[in-house]
Amino acid sequence: MTSVHSMIRLSLVLTLALLAVLVFRGSATAASPVLPLRTEPMAEPARSILRDLFRDDGEDDFVHDDHYDWNDYRNSTSRKERIRDYQEMQRQDQKSYWKQQKEIQKDMIKRQRGW
Repeated sequence: MTSVHSMIRLSLVLTLALLAVLVFRGSATAASPVLPLRTEPMAEPARSILRDLFRDDGEDDFVHDDHYDWNDYRNSTSRKERIRDYQEMQRQDQKSYWKQQKEIQKDMIKRQRGW
C-alpha cells in the first residue's frame, strides 16, 4: 500500500510542478525568451489488442505453431482422446491459475506485514 501512496504523492508533486511552470510561463514578459518544455512520455501508449491477431507473416512469437500439426493430431487420435486432452489442458490451466493466485496472495500478505 505504501508504494501506491508514494506513486500518488509523486504524481501530485509532478502535476503541481508542471502547473507552476505553466503559470510562470504565462506571466513571463515578452522580452524574456521561453524555452519549450521537453517532456518524455511517462508511459508507453496502449497498443491495440487486435494488432497481432490477424498478422499472418510468420514473425509472431507463438512457437507452438512451428511444430504442431493439427491434421496429424486429428488423424492419429480419436474424438474421445482429443476431448480428454482438452479437458486435461483446462485442468492444468486452472491449477496453474490458482497456484499463481495463491502466490500473489502470499506476496501481498508478506508486503502488508513488512516481511
